[in-house]
Formats: sequence, C-alpha cells, structure tokens
Amino acid sequence: MVKQLDIRPGIVLLQDDRFFPLGEDTMLLSHFASPRQNARGLDLCAGQGYLGILTALRRPDLHLEAVELVEEAAQIAHKNAFLANLDIPVARADLRRLNLPHRYDFVLCNPPYFEAARGRTAAGALAEARSDVGASIGEVCAAAARVLKTGGRFFLCFPAARLEALFSALSQADLAPKRLRFVYPRPGKEANLALVEAVREGGPGITVLPPLFLKNADGTPSEEYRTIYEVRT
Repeated sequence: MVKQLDIRPGIVLLQDDRFFPLGEDTMLLSHFASPRQNARGLDLCAGQGYLGILTALRRPDLHLEAVELVEEAAQIAHKNAFLANLDIPVARADLRRLNLPHRYDFVLCNPPYFEAARGRTAAGALAEARSDVGASIGEVCAAAARVLKTGGRFFLCFPAARLEALFSALSQADLAPKRLRFVYPRPGKEANLALVEAVREGGPGITVLPPLFLKNADGTPSEEYRTIYEVRT
C-alpha cells in the first residue's frame, strides 16, 4: 500500500508499506549529519529516499546521490526526490559491489538490516535489503570506506546495544569514530540508538556529545525533539 507523507508544508512524499517507512532514526540522523559546505555525498541503502531528502532539505548546498538495492524502492526514492524538488540521482546498486573509489566527501547510512541470527528476514530481494544475509555492518562500513575520500565523513545510526560490533567494523574499514551521541527515550531509560560520525583514516580521539532525550520525564516531547521534528506549540 502506498500512502502520502506530509513531511513539511508544501512537500508530500510517497511511502510504500512493503519497504522501510520513514522512522525516528532517519529523522535524528538527518539532523545529526554535518557535512562541510558544498560537499558531495552518497546515501547508502537509500530505501525510499527519506534520509537523503531530509538532509538535502536542511542543507541545500550539498550535492547528493543515492544507491538502493531493491529496484522498487529505488524507483520510489527517485519519485520522492522529484516531489521534494531535489536533484538526487538514485541508482539501483548493491553496495558490496560499488565501484566509485574515493569519490565522496561524506556518506550517509541508516543500515536497513536486522541480525541474521534473530531470524527477522523476508523473502526474495527484500530479504537482501533487510537482513545481514544481504549486507553485514562490516560490508556497509567497507563500502563507505571505498567511496570516501581520505578524511571523508561517514554519518550513520546504529542500535546502542550493538555498538561494539559497529566499532569493530569501522576499525576494520579504517574508519575512526570521531563523534558519538546516544539517544534515550526519556530520562531514566537506557539508550536505544547511537548517532555516529566516523572519518576515513582519521586519527585518535572521539567526542561524546550530550545525551539526546526524546521525551521529558513526564512523557512530553523534549525541546530538542520539537526542534528536530519542527514541532510548534
């Protein structure tokens, strides 16, 4: 089923329920990403295009391209870029076979998979897009490293509970984590998401940013949540 999403005044995008919907992690990552001015970037695992589109709407100076494994999702991403009045070329490609050596200043990625051991897979092409059977976090990081220039930045989000696996994959790809921010549902709860910036061939040292609480202790949206989602009182 295809529905319409009002992401901001005057911009309505498409969402096919067969593929990953626009979620909280995508919203948070698009706000966290901070490429340099006029940088050239790639949205890996673009899905229906939301991450690249939200980032480009916030930063119109950027030059973005996107790749997506599943043909139908890539087609929707292309349509969504058009609906947002953005020039974001979307290619159907397997990130494990990308041959774009050191072309980009930054890479965005919201890795669309689950741990294969947990059995959360689907049939056919969607299984490849949604599970470690298709692309492990190691393969995602390796792909980012191949397409990034030296000093290029990799912005991604990852389950906080699996951060050890992410850091191991980044290290193997010669990507050094430089900024880290944990996302919490509310004070007193455990972090459920990590926002990460890594640099290709970066040096030692990492900045841990203040925690991001999505809700206040009383359950109302936090001020930062309102800013990210452009919620007005």
